[in-house]
Amino acid sequence: MPRLAAPTVLIACAAFLVAASPAAALDLPAGAGAAPQLPQGVVVAEHPALQTETGQADAGLLAASARSRPKRSGAEKRQHPFWATVNICDTAKSPNALGVRASVPGNGTHQRIFARYTAQWWSAAEQEWLTVAGSGVTGWVPLGTADMLSRQAGWTFRFVQPPAGTTYVMRGVVELQWRGKSARKGRRFDMTRRPGTLRRSQKPKKKKARRSQHAAVVRERTLLTKTGLKGVEGGDPAGLSKAMCLIW
Repeated sequence: MPRLAAPTVLIACAAFLVAASPAAALDLPAGAGAAPQLPQGVVVAEHPALQTETGQADAGLLAASARSRPKRSGAEKRQHPFWATVNICDTAKSPNALGVRASVPGNGTHQRIFARYTAQWWSAAEQEWLTVAGSGVTGWVPLGTADMLSRQAGWTFRFVQPPAGTTYVMRGVVELQWRGKSARKGRRFDMTRRPGTLRRSQKPKKKKARRSQHAAVVRERTLLTKTGLKGVEGGDPAGLSKAMCLIW
């Protein structure tokens, strides 16, 4: 058996770590790994595939536009200031679809808010929640500035029909970032790089793009989809709010 040179082994290991990092980096709340409570008779399907030929986000995903809500009272502001929920789940209008929607309140600053959406599925064989392969993790999607009361935005994942008699058990995760001006201290990011890809060596041509790439991440938060939330927009049916979605 031929031996690989040390540099080749190091490069291969680095590529593996980069590819695996998005799922491993999810900072989920306690209890997020618990097995779902499923209706009797559900046969869980494994390895859901996004309905796309290239595996790219724009081929298999549909973005929902962000929308600012009107001014709210102090009582409303205290109710679910942050949330993520399933607002679309395998309907006649949206077959084999998982819609993930989040609500983010503003903080009165000019920080820019970004969201990254992840589709996860329950594996009965592995007894754990796994991230959908391919384009199951989006890039960082801009939601606008934090100088507003609140904003909702969402992402819809469409899957290939599961085998007859089986069901995909799905949920969503939303990662949020608040980004400020470039600073020497604080973590910087590259918004041109999708999860699992290497950093581009080319320098951006536009100054505006360079400022966005070098903005410092000043705050982060991860949300897991929950059920029973009010005021959810863009649902199918209207107002739908679920923690999980069964696609069959």
